[in-house]
Amino acid sequence: MAIQTQTMNKPVMDTQSLIRQAIACFNQNDPQQGKALLQRAADAGSAAAVLYYADILFKEDKPSAYKYLGQQWQRGVKGTLHRRALLRCFFDKQNSYTNDVLFSDLHEEAIDGDIQSIVALISVMQCADVSRYYCALLQQFSPELAQQLLHASYTVQEASVTSTELSQAFSTGLQGWQQFNCEKINSDIGLVVAKAALTDIECRYMMLRFSSLLQPSQIVDPVSGTAKQNPYRTGSMVAIVPEYLDWIALGIELKMSAFAGFARQNGEVMNLIHYDVQQRYLPHFDAIVGDTSTLSSQLRNGGQRQLTVLAYLNTVSAGGETSFPKLGIKVPAQAGDMLMFRNIDAAGKLLQASYHAGEPVQAGEKWLLSKWVRQGVTDYGTFVYG
Repeated sequence: MAIQTQTMNKPVMDTQSLIRQAIACFNQNDPQQGKALLQRAADAGSAAAVLYYADILFKEDKPSAYKYLGQQWQRGVKGTLHRRALLRCFFDKQNSYTNDVLFSDLHEEAIDGDIQSIVALISVMQCADVSRYYCALLQQFSPELAQQLLHASYTVQEASVTSTELSQAFSTGLQGWQQFNCEKINSDIGLVVAKAALTDIECRYMMLRFSSLLQPSQIVDPVSGTAKQNPYRTGSMVAIVPEYLDWIALGIELKMSAFAGFARQNGEVMNLIHYDVQQRYLPHFDAIVGDTSTLSSQLRNGGQRQLTVLAYLNTVSAGGETSFPKLGIKVPAQAGDMLMFRNIDAAGKLLQASYHAGEPVQAGEKWLLSKWVRQGVTDYGTFVYG
């Protein structure tokens, strides 16, 4: 899914050097020189520099960034319309766009073979029959990915549909990001499940894209503050850091915030977690508890963890429930379901009933996403969402 760049050795080396120099300028609080270097790299044919420059410009003047990306598309730079749609959908707080505009940008990239845009459109429109139009495109441009990502029941033959029908299906799909089929389980900790909140494509994509990055899970030592492996928590995980955020990951974060009712700026980094057979996470609190200096310092990053949001990416054959021992409740891991619960009350006091565990997987495996939400703005939230 990498953005295409020039293949001639010398220009690539020149533009990469310019980009490195630009990053150094930004780090040294010299944004004007940094922007000038990025422009030089962009003019020399670096698609990466074009996108980087557009991101910088977006923070200063959104209309200018949108115009710049459109101009670069006309110059033949791939990925620019996708980036414009992504910026508008997930970062434009003024909502200065329509769903038709988002669709148009993604569609133009998709029919030109941009895999990220094809996958984005399928994920939004999955429940609509017309999504098979983009399934056929995925099969055409990336047969291997289509085989891995699309369910066997998906129809991938070409569909006879109009642009209007596709745009309407896209708009309907986006509206569904704010609508949830919720089941209230416990009011003491606000334990709620949203059934089938994530699409099959979203679930499959996250597992497929990030599985190779998994590392053994760790627990932060309350005294030293360092993360260490501990038999209390087995399994593996990877943090979906800002450089990994794409349409699918950002869409899931947006769904989580809409479901649980929190500002995205208050979130910690989202984690992808995997458990194999017999792996588990013993009972624990997600809230930061204890009085060591290390734990106290963690509270400076947005305050206490007020909410936990989980999203299950597959249905576990046996075991793997999220259990709440003090409530006698076990929530099964069902593909696409999201779960949320409160860790503290309105006064900031720990909710003892939030004590929970990831039960051992008895058969198959377990994949899920986790998101901790603080009382205030976090470093991650500031960096990503401003």
